[in-house]
Amino acid sequence: MNRLLLLFVFITAPSSYTASTSSSGSVELDELSFNKITNKFEASLVKFDVAFPYGDKHDAFVALAKDAKDVDELLIAEVGVKDYGEKENEKLALKYGATKDNFPVVKLFVKGRSEPLSFDDSNGFTTAELRKFIRKNTGLYLSLPGCVKSLDKLALKFVNARGDEDRKKILIELEQELNKLSNKDAVSGKVYKTIMSKVLERGDGFIKTENERLNKLLSGKVSEEKKKEIGIRTNILQAFQPADGRKDEL
Repeated sequence: MNRLLLLFVFITAPSSYTASTSSSGSVELDELSFNKITNKFEASLVKFDVAFPYGDKHDAFVALAKDAKDVDELLIAEVGVKDYGEKENEKLALKYGATKDNFPVVKLFVKGRSEPLSFDDSNGFTTAELRKFIRKNTGLYLSLPGCVKSLDKLALKFVNARGDEDRKKILIELEQELNKLSNKDAVSGKVYKTIMSKVLERGDGFIKTENERLNKLLSGKVSEEKKKEIGIRTNILQAFQPADGRKDEL
């Protein structure tokens, strides 16, 4: 139904509208279409920005839209705001606290929540951080660099399990799954196994302390290769964070 809805939007919209949406994977919304479109999706990530955005932040958002093209429950959209002429969409942007002084502003609208969630870019306005934001607050699966979908499912199953005995069984499942992986994914698989083993040894608090340790390392002087390695480990740790809402949906 969602794909049919988007097809209808593309066909019936003006040609200028169609070009701006089809080239990036992101749908442009305005004051008239905003609620009508966003209400059709389980979650909508919306960027409020200038009418003709550019730069690294916009590129990161567009990259996410392309990556999420097959996630039917998720809408990636933009609201272009003009501060001249009829000042199109200015009132809509102000409603959600977005002005030309703080553009771009990204909001996540989730069904069942009365208010949208705000994306905090203090860790960087990157595609990876946007993915983490969506995954944490919706449970929708968006792959992060270094993550393996089958292992992400087991990681979520692990954190939701009650008691060490159940978790030990899931660790055995993971070990069996590792034998099916390619050499590239097997490297990441070892990280999943290590995290599960450490949680069994030290408790759930390990996830938080390990995340803090890795973030501290990233804030220091590390080589690009080491930074990439730490980034992958941080991404995998995200799979062990229960989503706020639908915890079992991967």
